[in-house]
Amino acid sequence: MHQVELLNLSASSQYPMRRKEEIERALSTLSRRMALSGTQDLEVLCCGASALCVLGLLSRSTMDVDVLGIISGDKEVEPCEHFSPEMEAAIAESGREVGLPDDWFNGSASTLLQHALPIGALERSKKHRKEFGPCLVVRFLDRMDQVALKLFAAMDPKDGQRHLRDLEEISPTRAEIIHAITWMMGWKSNQAFRDRLAYLVEGFDFPDLAESIRTIPERLV
Repeated sequence: MHQVELLNLSASSQYPMRRKEEIERALSTLSRRMALSGTQDLEVLCCGASALCVLGLLSRSTMDVDVLGIISGDKEVEPCEHFSPEMEAAIAESGREVGLPDDWFNGSASTLLQHALPIGALERSKKHRKEFGPCLVVRFLDRMDQVALKLFAAMDPKDGQRHLRDLEEISPTRAEIIHAITWMMGWKSNQAFRDRLAYLVEGFDFPDLAESIRTIPERLV
């Protein structure tokens, strides 16, 4: 009975991160926990709501930090759907310390790397590179590339509305929408994919760009 009460107390003490300062505090706490446990130093590339909040582009709360991958040699981003046991322990301990879930720092966004990042994304992220203590360096994806990833995520029929609301708050420019279209049109795609993308782009009041998407020939390779 006593154990169940402790678990309930832990769950009820979790609070979303609502401000840039709270996200940065959580990352600094993680770095300290990494140092205490002897976890290997990491430099990671992050995206999503937390990254947008740190860049001052989004105001909604979030319970996690989305890691696209681990930066290797300043030239490559390696997927990291799973971290080492030591890193997972540091994540869980820091989460409990600041009132976040045990998996608040996670690599679920790594699946996006199957399409490769927009050209120049890693270089642009250098403008948003921050050190959080002795063990953790985080690069936040640039606004232009965040818009591209968010537009792609908004195409998800199950979870797309959340990303669409984020895009509405960001209010992407014409150049940013063109950047996103260029990225996605480099993939193998079918007419249904292009029609869905065109529908979303038209919703941001770029009907000419939407029409250009619909008329792009199907990419077969």
